[in-house]
Amino acid sequence: MHAINALDLEPIKVKLMHEESGEGWTLERANAVEFEYRRFLFLMKKFPNEQTAPLVDVDTFWHYHILDTMKYAADCAAVFGHFLHHFPYIGLRGEDDEAAHIRVGMRMKELYEDTFGEDYVRQAEQAKAAHSGVAAASFAHSGVAGAQFAHSGVIGAKVAHSGVVGAKVAHSGVVGAKVAHSDVAGARMAHSGVAAGFAHSGVIGASALQAEAVIAAAQQSSFYSQRPRLTA
Repeated sequence: MHAINALDLEPIKVKLMHEESGEGWTLERANAVEFEYRRFLFLMKKFPNEQTAPLVDVDTFWHYHILDTMKYAADCAAVFGHFLHHFPYIGLRGEDDEAAHIRVGMRMKELYEDTFGEDYVRQAEQAKAAHSGVAAASFAHSGVAGAQFAHSGVIGAKVAHSGVVGAKVAHSGVVGAKVAHSDVAGARMAHSGVAAGFAHSGVIGASALQAEAVIAAAQQSSFYSQRPRLTA
């Protein structure tokens, strides 16, 4: 758990809190979900062969962590010793798949409660309810009886699109590929005017070694290493 606690997730929260490019979360909500996200990572490390799905806010935090591809890769190496892939299609491929989606959500609930000795949905409700002043508000992952569960671990509910440990690369057809969305080296990218930028980094037609060299160069550039921090 030490490696997980040591992760610097502040830049991820800044992105989630941003109104235009993030989710517009409050700091209180970001902090609450960060706590649950670290627990999710702990469960993924402790039970590497389980098929599980997090609640929706935790899944969203995970998505934003993955968006910072270089940081996510480094964080995965520090915590797991390998890249923790995400497979976002569970529940979208027919009725049997939907049932599997519910099942993996329930398995996450079991593992959480057995490991931490706390109610899974209650924790999620606290994380969400802290950010809504409306009584009987609709909670994306609430434990309120009769509530509509958008992506919860409750039976009959939909579960956040989850990853299967050991699954193939989520956005790449190549098993073991280094780059999910590669582009042209030396060109301006979708979110960067810098040569060989890394909105979707890599090199089309280049060798894996060339692609790794481009990524390594970006990691050493202050343009891609200075991440935003929370302001007082």
